[in-house]
Amino acid sequence: MKRTTIMIEEELLYDLKQIARQQKRSTSSVIREALVEYVVEQRQDAAYENPLLRLASLQANTVPMDVSNGKDEEILRNEIHPIYGWSSDRGSDN
Repeated sequence: MKRTTIMIEEELLYDLKQIARQQKRSTSSVIREALVEYVVEQRQDAAYENPLLRLASLQANTVPMDVSNGKDEEILRNEIHPIYGWSSDRGSDN
């Protein structure tokens, strides 16, 4: 753990000390717990935007992107053989 100093209003410090006394804990542990909860909440709210994860609907709290322009079905019909799939020798009769 690393020691740090913060400036807070006297009323807030008083409230923190009251909470600590009621829970039979140190004021520092109450502050640490509150900071951990705050940081976790902030990370969830501001999740890093990764367009690839969003595209695959894997990123939390995102609505899947609609990237279809109507051409993908046409490409699939024209480029994938129903039996052989993708093939580099599409012109051969083998």
